[in-house]
Amino acid sequence: MSVVVPTRNEAENVGPLVDRLRSALGETSGEIVFVDDSDDDTPAVISALPGDDVRLVHRPAGARDGGLGGAVAAGFTEARAPWVVVMDGDLQHPPEAVPDLLAAGRDRTAQAVVASRYRDRGRVDGLGSLFRRFASRATGLAATILFPRRLRAVTDPMSGFFAIRRDAIRAGDLRPDGYKILLEVLVRNRIERITEIPYVFQPRAAGDSKASLREGLRYARHLAGLRLSTLRHPQSTSGRMLGFALAGAAGAAVNSAALWALGEAAGLPYLLAAFLAVQVAIVWNFAVVDSLVMPPGKRTRQHRFGRFLLLNNTLTPVHLGLLYLLVRLGELHYLAANLLAIVAVFLLRYVVTTSWVYGASPAGLLHTIRRTAHVRLLLTVLLTAAAFPALLAAGWDGVTQRGAAVPLIIPLVAAAALVAGLLRPAGHEPDVHDRQTDGLIATACLVTAAALLVLVDATGVAALFYLGGAAVLLLGTRTAARLRWALLLLPVAALSSPAVRDPADAALRSVVELLGRPAGPVGGPDGLVVDGLVLPDQQLPGLAMIGAILCLAISAAVLSGFGRVTLVRTVTGTLTVIAVTVAAVLVVLLIGRILGADAFRVAQSPAVIDLVLAATVGIFVTRWSGVVSPQLRIYLPRARFALLTLTAVAAVLGGTL
Repeated sequence: MSVVVPTRNEAENVGPLVDRLRSALGETSGEIVFVDDSDDDTPAVISALPGDDVRLVHRPAGARDGGLGGAVAAGFTEARAPWVVVMDGDLQHPPEAVPDLLAAGRDRTAQAVVASRYRDRGRVDGLGSLFRRFASRATGLAATILFPRRLRAVTDPMSGFFAIRRDAIRAGDLRPDGYKILLEVLVRNRIERITEIPYVFQPRAAGDSKASLREGLRYARHLAGLRLSTLRHPQSTSGRMLGFALAGAAGAAVNSAALWALGEAAGLPYLLAAFLAVQVAIVWNFAVVDSLVMPPGKRTRQHRFGRFLLLNNTLTPVHLGLLYLLVRLGELHYLAANLLAIVAVFLLRYVVTTSWVYGASPAGLLHTIRRTAHVRLLLTVLLTAAAFPALLAAGWDGVTQRGAAVPLIIPLVAAAALVAGLLRPAGHEPDVHDRQTDGLIATACLVTAAALLVLVDATGVAALFYLGGAAVLLLGTRTAARLRWALLLLPVAALSSPAVRDPADAALRSVVELLGRPAGPVGGPDGLVVDGLVLPDQQLPGLAMIGAILCLAISAAVLSGFGRVTLVRTVTGTLTVIAVTVAAVLVVLLIGRILGADAFRVAQSPAVIDLVLAATVGIFVTRWSGVVSPQLRIYLPRARFALLTLTAVAAVLGGTL
């Protein structure tokens, strides 16, 4: 064992103490470590003691932080043996009791053994006056009242005579201040297995007591600070949940204030204001929860904040959906409805935060979904199939009548070609996939898709984007990290701006008229006319052509980065798509002239030209996918993908509803 003895001006006592300790220990191997804060000749006396089992650590004036408690903490760092015994150097702690401390710890598998003046045969003979005895009892009672759980097995928390396993000490966590180091050790190191032995507190053999009113006030200050510090990062589940709830209550006030400012004062749509207010509350909650409630664990603060922001935002669509239903169906004011939504998702936020930001991996059903590839694939198929009728209905009208947006078939073919080319990850690519997080993001994407299909008109493409995101995430492989880029192609199908469509159709019409001279189609008030057959302006594939060009540009950037190769590929693809589009329109008109009206009606169907453009895009992307630069990071990190998608849905829902 290591016996740590803090001393201050105890020159007359150290010699007898060492003699009695050696006699008591007998053949037990050990060392005696004196941590000395003396201003007299005590260090010289200790240094002159015979034997190699005595070590001296002298703390000069100006380096005596924490007083006696600081000296003991310094002794902990110097100790070498598995068990560390702490005792005073004034012989009031009988050295003969040291073997009993060690024996009790070994026999009862304790982490700490306290020598108690109030257990069984213990006495306080050395305290002398009634006032000192009363003060000892009162200070011990105060500690027990403030720490009933930590000190439930301790009758003498003010004892300075104890033994503790060195591996149970986290010296870096200690903040000693004054004499009562045992309380500091038991509370801050969260010692659970504690036992006691009785002993008789002896009268001082020589020297003066260091107890004083100043030390009493110092103890009271330390006790209060220790109690406040233990409120941070509670160990029990109930304590953490209570702390999380209190932080959430404060966060609800912050959220409501931000929502009022954004919704009432700034006049933003209430769902968009609610999304922004949630972001403010998330930042607030992280600052409080991370500093006061949850233990930091092994992740850096920056990493914890990223996961906290990301994972709590996966529940934001649920929050906004509840808010919308409470406002529309419950006819509540959005400020009151927002408070109810906060309460409703509190438990989910707590589980997400404790499990995936500060905790370990989940078990049970979530573990099965996260680890079993077949289950994930089955869920992907089922969830996508469930939404398929709505998406099919949304896209069917575009087969016979050209819609107001880019045909969905073009980005779908481009995405399929991109996926086929990127299906096998390169060996040098890091594993950026985190199935725990991706499962939550997939859930958020599915909720978003459902909200778009149910609440907003003409959102089949947007819903498909989020369903596709959920499908990719649920795949749960490193390949999925590469496939996320393919989702960037789907929003192209939502492009429907007249500012883009009308100039594209006008330019296409002019080129077709120019190339068809002198006997080709002519421009009429309603469209291109050939032999009495009219190709209406609204059937011209100008927007489909623009969509195909965008898909090629995105695919080139994904495969080649942003450089000369991408520029060359984009220009080449653009010229080819324009040529194919013009040729396709001319062929449709030629079919009408040669084969008649019935063939013309079939040929002018939007699906025909759209399929031609989709095939052109697919051929280009497939050829480009064969050569991918090894220096190019073609995977999309999860966090960026999630934040982009969640920001997009906030804009869609907040701007539309």
